[in-house]
Amino acid sequence: MKQQVRIQFGFAALALLLSAAALEAQAIRVTAAVQQEIYTGEPFQYQIIIDGYEQPGKVDLGGLEDWSPRYAGGQNVSQTSISIINNQVSERKTLRYVMAYQFVAPQAGRLRIPSVIVEIEGTRYTTNPVAVNVLKPATTDKLGLEMSLSEDECYVGQPIEMTITWYVGANLGGYNFNIPALRETENFIVEEAQAPPGTGGELIKIEVEGGQVIARKENGVYKGNNCLVITFSKILIPRRPGVMQITAPGVICNVEVTSRDRSRSIFDDFFADDFFGRNREYRRFSSMAQGATLTVKPLPDEGRPVDFNGLVGRYSITTFASPVKVNVGDPITLTISIGGELLKLVEMPDLSSLSAMAQDFKIPADQSAPKIVGMHKVFTQTIRAAHDQVTEIPAIPLCYFDVDKGQYVTVHSEAIPLEVAPTKVVTADQALSAQIIPQASEIEAVRTGIAANYEGPGLWENTAFSPGAALIQPAYLALWWGPLLIFAGSGFIRLIRHNNPARQQARRRVRSCSRAVSRLKRLDSQSESARQAAADIMRRYVGDRFDQTARSLTARDCKEILSRNCRDLQTVERFCQALERCEQSRFAGGLTDNDTIKPREIAEVVKTLDKHIKT
Repeated sequence: MKQQVRIQFGFAALALLLSAAALEAQAIRVTAAVQQEIYTGEPFQYQIIIDGYEQPGKVDLGGLEDWSPRYAGGQNVSQTSISIINNQVSERKTLRYVMAYQFVAPQAGRLRIPSVIVEIEGTRYTTNPVAVNVLKPATTDKLGLEMSLSEDECYVGQPIEMTITWYVGANLGGYNFNIPALRETENFIVEEAQAPPGTGGELIKIEVEGGQVIARKENGVYKGNNCLVITFSKILIPRRPGVMQITAPGVICNVEVTSRDRSRSIFDDFFADDFFGRNREYRRFSSMAQGATLTVKPLPDEGRPVDFNGLVGRYSITTFASPVKVNVGDPITLTISIGGELLKLVEMPDLSSLSAMAQDFKIPADQSAPKIVGMHKVFTQTIRAAHDQVTEIPAIPLCYFDVDKGQYVTVHSEAIPLEVAPTKVVTADQALSAQIIPQASEIEAVRTGIAANYEGPGLWENTAFSPGAALIQPAYLALWWGPLLIFAGSGFIRLIRHNNPARQQARRRVRSCSRAVSRLKRLDSQSESARQAAADIMRRYVGDRFDQTARSLTARDCKEILSRNCRDLQTVERFCQALERCEQSRFAGGLTDNDTIKPREIAEVVKTLDKHIKT
């Protein structure tokens, strides 16, 4: 009896130990961390590390508005280890999920990022506060930044073009823009400009606030020094009235300060001496533009039309129809072209709300997608005349607020003359009551030839192929339905596999290296755009390999990610230096015949790097 009690007690103690171990394994801990070097005006990464859990939590960033937080993605970095001791296999899994945010320091000095609350499965966890030392980069006359607004005063909803002009008089090893106005979503709607200002130079793509914009690159002079002048624009649409202070934008650059090739200039090839940039030294410099004040006036309530849909600025409307000679019920293609400043906000006029259109025409609900043609947005709609008394397509109104006149204006397109012919409508009763006149024809029997008529019992057997009969025969059933079932089954399996997010991420990770190597080897080494394409391929490789958004990655971000996950730090350094060289090429001038780019060298670096990544 005592022995049985001891056994039961032992089992109970073992169960308690196992449950305690399970609870310890499932314990969740949340911490915060930042990178080492932080500069004013330059985005840096703020990480929330969740231990004991492999899914993102719900983060409350209240109180961190001054740091301009923006979510940059997350990654499951859980690890599983298996050990074998005395033929006993034990498995241990460490759960961890990392959530990354981009912060911008509001000022220089010793600052403190307060704690953040993270909610996981209904439980709230608090991170540790983080103390950071924010440095202020040096300035130089070789870099300059200017900002201008198309208007100093405007109305709510009026598009304002913000133009940024960047003067680059030195060789760069990377850059980061900080334009706070683009993040003030409570004050502005931000849209892309149709084209950068100016007409000359070369159009290039540059990274601005985590996305790419089209910019114009030209040669110019800044403070007596030859430089590149890079200009791009954004459209700001004020959401509310008031006096708004447009915070001064800035840019931080890694500027080359030492190079063994003394003859290099900003107009030469960045790859002129050493492919991986080992002969160059960089320092951090910044440039700030002047802020601006924008006075936003409210739209007046007096005289506001009922059909006003929010267009503010200067707009026009024209129409075209084809054909103009039709019968009742024939389709007519009506083309409506609206010209103005910001075409994204322009919508198709509601034709069914116009009494003249609704009475005289049948207007279907479906319409084709609009197209942007120059400074006009073109809509296409099919209409049909309802009766033969229609003589024209009436003028179509467009209501907007005219910023020059300071009042609401309604403009009209010109009416389009039509010629509509009547059509006879035959009802079902008329069709059924129509007199049926029998048609008699003489049948002549042909006795000879291919058209001869034959008689006899042997002709009663039907030897023709019948699809209906074939459908019920086993051989034909397999022939008809077998391939269809195989196709449907394979499509269903493929659909399931492709719709699984985990499989998609795993597939991208597995194929990231081979895809990057293949694309790099296909690049034309003599092409001026090959370096920019190589930079995009390298960012895409890091993004696919570590489940990151490729477009938002910089060379610095890639270096931090690879340093944490790769055992060969020397190869990581070569990869990041190559990426920096490629990114710099967009600010370089034309290539000489002796200058070559070697994307195959980058491909070998990628292959070596991928072999040393921790699994």
